[in-house]
This record gives sequence, C-alpha cells and structure tokens, in this order.
Amino acid sequence: MQYYSKACKGFGATLSFFNMFNKRIQEAQKQDSNIAKQSYTMAFSKHFDRQSILLDSGGERQDSIEFSNMIESYSTQSGIIKFFIAGAFGFEKEVLKQHKTISLSTLTFSHEIAKIVLLEQIYRSLSIINKHPYHKL
Repeated sequence: MQYYSKACKGFGATLSFFNMFNKRIQEAQKQDSNIAKQSYTMAFSKHFDRQSILLDSGGERQDSIEFSNMIESYSTQSGIIKFFIAGAFGFEKEVLKQHKTISLSTLTFSHEIAKIVLLEQIYRSLSIINKHPYHKL
C-alpha cells in the first residue's frame, strides 16, 4: 500500500486510510448478516457525503478508463474522494441506493486485497489523467 501511496503523491494526490472496524462490527458479524450490515452503516454513516464511493460486488463495473473519468470528475468537484469497503456482508441496500457504488471485480476480496486493487486503480487513473505511460495509452 505504501508503494502506491508514494506513487500517487507524484501526481499531487495524498491518500489517507482509516480503519473503522470496531468491537460493535466484530460482534455483529458473529450474529447475523443484517445486524452486521447495520453495524457498518452505524460506523460509516457520519462519514458519508456526496464524495463517497462504496465498493460493492453488485456495484457498477468499470474499466480503467471509466474509473479514471470518475476519479477526474469527483476530484474536480471538491478534490476529495472517499472510498468505503464494508465487511463480508456488505452494505445495507438503502445505503447502496444513496451513494455511488462500484465493483472492483465479480470476485470477492479480503479487505487487504481490495485496498491494494483500489490503490493500483487510483494510481492507474492518475497515470491516465496525467498522460503517464504506466497505463500504456
């Protein structure tokens, strides 16, 4: 993750990471999928806004160019983009309806792998936007 964070700084982008996994989420995951989804909503909702993008397997599928266009669009609006990754049970349907939702893949990834894939795509997007040869345009 540090590699991509440092590489993104070369394009003027600063990446910050926040782990919002807490005891309530941990306990909820042991009970029921609906309770787990509610616990994610409770932990994340105060951080959601118009710049939020939720990662969900049922979200919009994009190629790297489309993802780059989305990054460019969001970054010109406020300069801040917030990505959220829920736990194994995902987000509540109502939350998904309220925010931009994308899928990194039809495969299911652990949080660590999802973060790395997301970071690589952010770096690739910045490369595309800045006409850097990384993407091999």
